[in-house]
Amino acid sequence: MLLWNGEARAADTRGNVVLWQGSATAPNQRSLVAFLEARAGEVRRRYLVWAHDLGDTLVMGRRIRDRLASRDGSSLWVQSLFFEQSTWKQDSLDKLLKLLALELLLDEQRPAALEFAGADSALDTVLRCICKQRGISYASRRLAARQSWTWPATLRALPSVIGAVAALGRFALRSYLLGSPAVESAISGEGRVLICGPFFNYNVDASTGRDFTSSYWGALPEALAAGNRRIQWLHYFYGHSQALGARTARQLIDRINRSQPPGARHSFVEAYANPLLILGVVPQWLRAAAASTAVGLILRTRFKRLPTESYWPLIRRDWARTFRGSGCIESLFYRACFDRALRRLPRQDEGLYVMENQPWERALARAWRRHAHGRLGGVVHSTVRFWDLRYHCDPRRYATVYASHFPRPDSVVVNGPAARAQYLSTCSVREQVVDGEALRYLHLRPCSRRRASARSDGGAGSVRILVLGDYARDRTAATMRLVGEALRGISVRMEIWVKPHPSCPIAQSGARLAFALVHDAIPDLLPEVDLVIASNSTSAAVDAYVCGGQILVHDDRTGPNYSPLRGQLGVVFVHSPQELRQALEQFWLDGRQFGRNGDAFFNIDASLSRWRRYFGLPPKVGRMRVECKLGASGAANSGGGDQS
Repeated sequence: MLLWNGEARAADTRGNVVLWQGSATAPNQRSLVAFLEARAGEVRRRYLVWAHDLGDTLVMGRRIRDRLASRDGSSLWVQSLFFEQSTWKQDSLDKLLKLLALELLLDEQRPAALEFAGADSALDTVLRCICKQRGISYASRRLAARQSWTWPATLRALPSVIGAVAALGRFALRSYLLGSPAVESAISGEGRVLICGPFFNYNVDASTGRDFTSSYWGALPEALAAGNRRIQWLHYFYGHSQALGARTARQLIDRINRSQPPGARHSFVEAYANPLLILGVVPQWLRAAAASTAVGLILRTRFKRLPTESYWPLIRRDWARTFRGSGCIESLFYRACFDRALRRLPRQDEGLYVMENQPWERALARAWRRHAHGRLGGVVHSTVRFWDLRYHCDPRRYATVYASHFPRPDSVVVNGPAARAQYLSTCSVREQVVDGEALRYLHLRPCSRRRASARSDGGAGSVRILVLGDYARDRTAATMRLVGEALRGISVRMEIWVKPHPSCPIAQSGARLAFALVHDAIPDLLPEVDLVIASNSTSAAVDAYVCGGQILVHDDRTGPNYSPLRGQLGVVFVHSPQELRQALEQFWLDGRQFGRNGDAFFNIDASLSRWRRYFGLPPKVGRMRVECKLGASGAANSGGGDQS
């Protein structure tokens, strides 16, 4: 067996070839990602077991998660990359999933020898040990590495100590620029509700601070205010290409507070930091760094004998970053900030936060319990995907013995049947799971679909395609290339509309594909198009699906299928230009309708009947007007919310 970790089109066309990434183009080739998808349930289960076992691994007689515990009993493990399980942060995650799939394939095929061709030395080392453990002969040859320079990759490559010092300085400067929260920023009285999430995806009159709305929370704050609830907004500053600077954000928050009614106040959690708090992070970091270094040395020593215990060469950079680098500083900083904020704020009867299993959420839940606030709810604001492991876990995470190490909400509010089914698919015993309306998606509505005009006028018309841009530039470019190659030489006349993601503009000049740029909301565009094409990572495809669009999703087989529409009825996934061309021609010839079941995806009810039951508010009498006000962040496209 030859494992090819290079350009798929350059792979051997003879022998038993397994492609680490890309689609097979010859009879002797197979795609490892296609095999992973075929065994998706088992691979996901094995990864979740492995991640949990890693935290419970005994090192010198104590579990790793216990060795990373602070003096107050809280553990950094639950704020680590290995607990969060985010493909957007944990560099090793996709490799580990592929490696688990490869181990399944090796056990099924039982090859006498494995040859690895690639430039990844860490993967080479792990494969050598795995093959030795299985009695498989192993050899490797090095391929030229692709040079791809990005700022995030460069920063992650820095030594962890440098990253930690830089992070501490960045948080100190940020807290200074945000200033201290004003005394009047805390509200008192009965019916207090704290809402926590990133200062992002909002709309406001920047000059006056009036008319603040958040796409994360939609019409809910208005309903709470009408029900005599007092809202305490606790934002965390979210660095983003279109975000405000910290000083400007502080000035805007001040203007918002001056224009708000007495029952609503805004503040930044970072603003609760002071010099003493920041200095207090340093000794905690030193203790965590020392403990993680000692544990790491032992895991590295044991790797050759127990390669699957830690897959150490693959995880060592993530380990250093999360336990003694910038990730460690971030976890400790937010833990201290949330503790001080929730100690100073009056008791909150209810709490809601944007739930993505990020480290700050564990810090919030820990401080919430410590200072005896009321009910805390984590809110699923977007989609829950099969491969978005932030929402999945081994069932042992909810065992009683783990409770003190895992601060969690009292309830999780899901936004529809699809989210509920996925959230419970890997662990049926969870917090209380309740249903709420999909606050970010209340503007969606079923649309009538345009019919390709050529089928009614003898072939003189065209098929109009809407391409949805991704928040990641490389994925947007890959989808545009796919469309361009598929349309080359096609007999069908096509008209291309492209809706770029706000964070990733698309230039028409110099493009090989002729297209028109559009910026209208997806529900307004759908009646004018025949088909929608999207990458497999953008959530914008969900908007089109729920509104009744015919969806084609580009899955390039570079990694697991992260599409929020994976497994949904009527969604067609294409892996190559040839498959896309075939789907387009089939649609043209017979008017193929892919079907949909968008009605079962989100809970969409403008009266917020489910949220009203959650808060004990009276039902809304009459018709409730819902506005979807979107700022520069472009929440209607929804793709950028995957990381924030």
